[in-house]
Amino acid sequence: MRIDLHTHTPLCKHAEGEPSAFLAAAAAAGLSEMGVADHIPWPAGYDSDSRMDPEQFPEYREIVRQLQAADSPVKVLYGIELDWVPGHMDEVYRNIETEPFDYIIGSIHFIDDFGFDSPCYIERWQKYGAQWVWDRYADLILEFAENADFDIIAHADLPKKFGFFPESMNYFMEKIDAALAVAGKKGMAIEINTGGLRKKVKQIYPSLDILKLAKHHGLKLTLGSDAHHPSEVAFGFKEAVELAKAAGFTEQTTYHGRIPKSFPIV
Repeated sequence: MRIDLHTHTPLCKHAEGEPSAFLAAAAAAGLSEMGVADHIPWPAGYDSDSRMDPEQFPEYREIVRQLQAADSPVKVLYGIELDWVPGHMDEVYRNIETEPFDYIIGSIHFIDDFGFDSPCYIERWQKYGAQWVWDRYADLILEFAENADFDIIAHADLPKKFGFFPESMNYFMEKIDAALAVAGKKGMAIEINTGGLRKKVKQIYPSLDILKLAKHHGLKLTLGSDAHHPSEVAFGFKEAVELAKAAGFTEQTTYHGRIPKSFPIV
């Protein structure tokens, strides 16, 4: 099976292409399953320029339902990409508690009010410095793993997107190791996200070292293109499979009703 669990829709305001075109691209790529996991619109007002508005959520649900009903060899899964927003997670979970998601992807795109992966905030990297960004991000990853309900850790070393690295990775690796240990005990997965190949850093998220830690702690593995255009569906999966195998993974995981099921990596 070939599975891409991380694709978006134009509702996020930074993706292009009709949802049906994403599904057609998935079929052309020979995928067995495609997961739609757009950015969650809660807490209300959070990062509103880069995600759907709360009142658009029913439209998102309907988009997924229409894709699931389409005549396609690709099974469509209902996912969401959920951000860790300290102090506001009760609002987030209250709004999705009855949603029949197949899986939930956990992400961190902000440190306080700093959207560190957005070109709009690029000048703040100079203000804060790469060391502070990576260290603070690592703290948040650990908090997220310890306190939130989600299935998949997305782009675990996202701060490298623009090619900014700290003088020392020691603190980050220490915290990510602790986070993965927690995640492993909770039965979670880590995502190999090929979107980084399309960014300035030209690297898959996460690094081989992080994937080896994930394997050591017993995490499952998913593959995601982070597609924001139909042409990006299943992008870079050959390289992703090679990286997964180098880290010792032999299986990939999919989710139906938030129940994991694993298959050999191909």
